[in-house]
Amino acid sequence: MPQYLADIKEKEFFVQDEEARHLTLVARHKEGDVVTVFDGKGKQYTARIERVQKNFVRGVLLEALPPRKSALSLELCFAPTSRNTLEDVLDKCTQLGVDSFLPIRTARSEYDLFKKWDQKAARWRQIILSACKQCDRADVPVLKEPADFVSVAAQRDIPSLLAYEAEETHTLAWGLEKLGAPSALRVYIGPAGGWADEEVVVAAQYGILPVTLGPHILRAETACIAAAAKLL
Repeated sequence: MPQYLADIKEKEFFVQDEEARHLTLVARHKEGDVVTVFDGKGKQYTARIERVQKNFVRGVLLEALPPRKSALSLELCFAPTSRNTLEDVLDKCTQLGVDSFLPIRTARSEYDLFKKWDQKAARWRQIILSACKQCDRADVPVLKEPADFVSVAAQRDIPSLLAYEAEETHTLAWGLEKLGAPSALRVYIGPAGGWADEEVVVAAQYGILPVTLGPHILRAETACIAAAAKLL
């Protein structure tokens, strides 16, 4: 059953604007219909529509649905190679369960993340939301503002792994064990040209462990999806 993003207060839900138009004009729901609503923060309910107005739908909650979430909170810190591949990563990795996305600029980045960020971010957050609705996910991942790799690495705020094409021995599973099986993790995925030597040195200085994603060299967008699938 499709689900709809709603403002949930006590025993009622409210859907407005574009989401309300989709619910009534596209899906053709009407008063009395039972639908699934979610708040974008992890709560999901079956609910009954009580009132339909132009650009506004109100109803009552019927039953809370059990939460479904990975034990690992994963932040994907990646260097996009193009708009299309970035959007594919946001879509697929949202479906896999990634909790937050942090686009980064690296020494070999080719795609300009910083140019017209606000315009890009609005579209990309909509892609994330659409993926949540498609895969029946109740929490919406966070899309963070882009930053330079070195500045993010220097924060040392979360246990981290670096997918490194020259690493042949240490796997993601090894990395998780080495970090003490953390409940939250950041994984770094580099650009199409790979990590520069100085970036690998910086990662080591800040305790970021290099790991392999397998015997083959993957495209950057494939590496993002592979890492998320293996970790979650």
